Amino acid sequence: MTNTKKPTHTTMLLINILIATPSFASAIKQMNHTAQTNNLHCDHYIRSAQHLIDGQSMAINAGDTVCLEAGTRGPLRVRNMQGTASAPITIRNQNGVVTFAPYEYSIAIENSQWLRVTSTPIEGESEYGLRLGGTLGIGALSEQIEIDHLEVYRARFAGMLIKTDPTCDANTWAENFTMTGLRIHSNYIHNTESGEGMYIGYTGKSRNLVCDNALTTVYPHKIQDVHIFDNKLENIAADGIQLNSVQGNAFITNNTIYRTGVSPFDPHWQNTGIQVGGDGVEVRNNLIYRSGGNGMMIDGDGIKVLNNHIIYAGENGIFARNAAQQDSTISNGLPHAYKGNLIVHPGSYALKLYAVNTNSAHLIIENSIENDGTLDSAGRPKTFSYLNDAVIRHELNNHHYVTQSAYQQAH
Repeated sequence: MTNTKKPTHTTMLLINILIATPSFASAIKQMNHTAQTNNLHCDHYIRSAQHLIDGQSMAINAGDTVCLEAGTRGPLRVRNMQGTASAPITIRNQNGVVTFAPYEYSIAIENSQWLRVTSTPIEGESEYGLRLGGTLGIGALSEQIEIDHLEVYRARFAGMLIKTDPTCDANTWAENFTMTGLRIHSNYIHNTESGEGMYIGYTGKSRNLVCDNALTTVYPHKIQDVHIFDNKLENIAADGIQLNSVQGNAFITNNTIYRTGVSPFDPHWQNTGIQVGGDGVEVRNNLIYRSGGNGMMIDGDGIKVLNNHIIYAGENGIFARNAAQQDSTISNGLPHAYKGNLIVHPGSYALKLYAVNTNSAHLIIENSIENDGTLDSAGRPKTFSYLNDAVIRHELNNHHYVTQSAYQQAH
C-alpha cells in the first residue's frame, strides 16, 4: 500500500544534494585512469591529416597503443583492429587534446574486436583528451569495444551510434552475429542536434530487403554483455540512452542525464531519459532530471529498475510494458522489479505498468513518490497505474509525499 505523507524538507534541497554531491569513488577512478594512460607508450602515431587507421595494412598488433596527434582534425575511420581479451588495442591522445571538428561523424569503427578508445585529460585545458564534434559509430560487425573518457560536444544526430544494420550479407543476420562485450563509461555527451545521446541496438524487429532479386526478411542482431555506466549526458535532442535488442546481461548504472527531448526528431516518442528494449536488463542508480517525456521507457521481460532518481519527468516517471502486452499469444515472461526509486513530480504517473501475463508478480517495493496530489479521472492518486488485472503485482512499503513543485514555482 502507498503511504501519503507531508514532507519535512524542501524538494529543491534534495535535488541540489543529488546533483552537486561529488562521487569520491569516481574521482579515484579518474586519477587512476590518468596515471594509467600517462604511463602508456605509443606503438603507432597518427597525424591529424590521416583519416584512416587500418589495423591490417598498418600491421597493428594485439596490445598495441595508437596515439593521435594533438590539435584539431577531421573525421577518423578505424577498421580491422583485432585485439584479444588479454591484449586489446588502444586508441588515445598522447600529450595534448585532440578536437574533432564538427562533421557528420568523428570516429567510425568497423570490423574490429577487442578495441578500446579512451583519452587522458590535459591539465588546464580539458578533462577529456578526445573531443568529438560528430557521432562516434560502432558497426560493421564490431564487438568487444570499450569507449571511455571521451567528450561528444556536438552531433548532428546521435552522440554514439552502436549497431550493425542487417543487410543482404548473411553475416549481419541475427542467427549469425550477436554483438557482445560493450563497455561505455565515463563519457560526457551533450548538445546533440536531433538524435539520442546513445543509440545502441537496432530498433526494428525485422527488415524487408530485396536480396538476389527476391524479397527477403532479415532480422537484426541481438546484444549481450553490455555495461553503460558513469556517463554524463546533458541537453540531448532525443532520448538520453536508448538500448534495444537486448538478450540479457545488460546494465545501465550510475549515469547522470540532464534534459532530454530538447529537439527530438520524433517528439511523440523520442524524448525519454532512458529507453530499454529487450530482456534481462538492470537499470540502477541513475539520475534523470527533466526528461522531455517519460523518465524511463521499458519494453521487455526480466527488467530490474533499482535506486534511480527521476525528477521532473515530462510524462510518466516510468512507463513499462512487455511483449505479451503487444501479442496476446505470449505469456510466462519474467516479471519486473521496481525497488528503492525516488520519483519527484512526474508529469503524469510515477509508474505506469503495462507488462502483462508474467510468470509471477512484479515487485514494487520501497519506492518514494512526490507529486502535487492531483487525482486521475477515477479519483486515484497518480502514483501507480496498471493496464488491467493481467498485470500481476506486489506492492510493499511505497511512500507518497504531496507537495507543490518547486520547479513549477520557480518558473
